[in-house]
Amino acid sequence: MQIKKAVLLSFLGSILATGLYGAENKYTNSEIYENMCSKCHGMNGEGNPKKKGPALNDQSAHELEISLYDLKSGGLNQSSGTEHDVMEHNMKKIIEKGMNYEPKQMAKYIFTSFNPEAVFYQEVKHSDSYTVSEIYGKMCSKCHGLNAEGNPKKKGPALNDKTAHEIESELIDIQNAGMNQSSGTEHDVMEHNQDKIEEKGMKYKPKDMAKYIESHFYKK
Repeated sequence: MQIKKAVLLSFLGSILATGLYGAENKYTNSEIYENMCSKCHGMNGEGNPKKKGPALNDQSAHELEISLYDLKSGGLNQSSGTEHDVMEHNMKKIIEKGMNYEPKQMAKYIFTSFNPEAVFYQEVKHSDSYTVSEIYGKMCSKCHGLNAEGNPKKKGPALNDKTAHEIESELIDIQNAGMNQSSGTEHDVMEHNQDKIEEKGMKYKPKDMAKYIESHFYKK
């Protein structure tokens, strides 16, 4: 995962640094991608093995956004070395040429344009524009694991052994304040976490979240 992320950051940096923006940001994300990014990542984000450009159409908007933020911060989450140095060099060139970009918007463009999972984004789009993948990555994964494998340290049960129907039923019950659950520590924690998710504006439809979890993590 670290290698994949480092390669992704390196290529995104080299692409954006080669020049398209002028002193002003007068190009759209679509124009930047078509004219620059596609050379290494493919017209549909499918990647380009000949140029060792990794695919982007299997990345969630959240993953892309984190990578782009890390790129703009000088790769603070990356170890030093050749790829790290290239990334820092490219980022400096981007800044020097006034080629600023907004990571969330660029990530959103790549995701909605090329990732088949964009259908989930459209289904749960709210004013805050959080996707089910973003909600899972930012909130749910803390207790249930990045791959829904569970987190014993936080007593978070695995979700990758449940069907979408099972997960949907549980999520509906959670949003209804656990009406079908017995009271107790886990019940209280569940209600507390759901309140925090809603307070952050990360509301979701149980059916959409259940479909996302099953399609990404379910082990048959």
